[in-house]
Formats: sequence, structure tokens, C-alpha cells
Amino acid sequence: MADDEVKARLRAQIAAIESSGRAAGEGGRERSLEPAVSARSLPLDGEDASDRGHAQVSRPPKAGEDGTESEQERAFRKIERLACHREQASEALRGRLTREGFEAAAVDEALARAERCGLVDDCRYAEVLVRSRLAQGRGRRGIAAELAGLGIDAEVVAPLSNGSMEDGGEVERALDLLHRKPPRAKNRREAAYRRLIQKGFAADIAVTAARLWCDENPG
Repeated sequence: MADDEVKARLRAQIAAIESSGRAAGEGGRERSLEPAVSARSLPLDGEDASDRGHAQVSRPPKAGEDGTESEQERAFRKIERLACHREQASEALRGRLTREGFEAAAVDEALARAERCGLVDDCRYAEVLVRSRLAQGRGRRGIAAELAGLGIDAEVVAPLSNGSMEDGGEVERALDLLHRKPPRAKNRREAAYRRLIQKGFAADIAVTAARLWCDENPG
């Protein structure tokens, strides 16, 4: 689907969601919001955007008297364009919009609107990021640090909080990485350890996996 078609579909869904929110507010009743079309990044099996609760959606800002879009509306359209291509984290968007000169108040309102209609969802973003990093062979510790840098608590992300990711499961993943991409160095154990640390595995996991790998693959 071409970008213009994706944007048109996305805008239609956002308009429908916001219209539904206004109708609920005017009728004295609130209703849960269906998420907007999810951004294209990495597909998740059975993934649905999280329900944002029973929040009433405010009307989008109107254009000024000269017909130009308000700064809040321009900020929202920027978020929309970015989300058309891949999932976005709210703090990363906030930083980007601020660097591009948008006022803080306009950024706050645009992000709030994007979250209300499901265009931006940090939980959904985190799950996509975690699955992507795990597929790349990254370690749990490194992934958690990346999420923390975006203001997201790794403990609330299912693939990371799952007990199978601890200890034995993490060692198995580290070993798998070493088998797929064996280090080439004179001191094989040290090279294996360094590679795992660089990939975000905790030191104790890296030590154990490097030892097991060397035992399984004597030089």
C-alpha cells in the first residue's frame, strides 16, 4: 500500500475514533476507544493496540483565521507521518518535535491526542522493540536499558518479565548467539565474553555462556 493510501486510511480511522469520542461525551456516556491502525514495523502475532481506557477525546484544533494549521495540529500531523512507517515511543517523539522547534505545550497536546486515538502506544512500542531485539540476539539487560532510556519500565513488558527469560533461558540465548556467530580470536573465551557483553547480556550470563561454549567447542 502506498504511503498516501496508508495516511488516508489512518486519518479516516483517527477521525472516526475522535468522532465517536465526541458523540460519547455529548450523550453523557463514555465509551472505550478502538485503536488506530497500528504503525508498520515488525508484525506481532495476535497483536492489537492497547485500549486507552474510557477517555473522552477532545476536538482537534481548528485552523487559524488565515487558514493555516495550528502548531498543535502540525505537531500531530508530524507524529502521524512518523507512525505511518513504524511504531514510535512517546518520549522519543517528544524529543524529536522539541528539537524541530515545536513549543512544549503543542507537543504535549499533540502527543496526548495521538495516545488517545491509539496512534502512539508505549506498551505496544515496547513489545515490538523487545521482540525485535530478542530476534537480533540482544541480551535482556541491554534491552531493559534501552527501554529505560525511553522512560518505559521493562518489567511491564511481557517478553522481558517472563520467567523463562531469566538465568537458564538467557544463557541458552547467549549460547545460541555464539553458535550462530562464533568469535574469531586467540583467547576464545574472552572473545566470547566480550561479544555477549556488547550484545547486552549481564556479566554473569556472559561468563557462564562463554565457558559452556568453549567446553562444547574445544579449539
